[in-house]
Amino acid sequence: MDRRRLLRTGAVALAALVPGCGLGSDDSTATPDESAPTERPTATATPTATDTATATATPEPTPTPTATPTATPTATPTPAPSEADRVVAVADGSSTFDPETFEISTGETVVWVWHGSGHNVRATARPRGSTFTGTPGDDGTTYDEGYTFAHTFAVAGEYEYRCYPYRNRGMRGSFTVTE
Repeated sequence: MDRRRLLRTGAVALAALVPGCGLGSDDSTATPDESAPTERPTATATPTATDTATATATPEPTPTPTATPTATPTATPTPAPSEADRVVAVADGSSTFDPETFEISTGETVVWVWHGSGHNVRATARPRGSTFTGTPGDDGTTYDEGYTFAHTFAVAGEYEYRCYPYRNRGMRGSFTVTE
């Protein structure tokens, strides 16, 4: 098992153990901050007995990578694809976003769902005042099949994005947020 997968699995398991950090937890006493982005990565990896045995059998300390996404608690849980206003497939059989272009209204949520591994979403153009930058991490941080990323858009305008590792293959998308 590669070290990144092991660390990602451990981070998911740790987040599930910390109160309030469980993926999909519902904190009904929290009030959402409408000015804050509501994006939150979700991971679907589940630790197995083999993963645990490998992690505990390693005698050397495992360094914490800076590019590995971790789940962070937010007042608004990440919507499931069925609750999204728009779902975008990432690499569903090819190096494309499906749909490549679309339109939504302010306040609506887009959920990107990974169907292939080694991809990310990086904003290349956005209107002034928008907090949308794409998936967490830098250009080299990629995500595996099953990963989902959501963002609720509060600023109207034209947005463009790409998958950085597949930028030379034309893996780009764009959308318009209307008022």
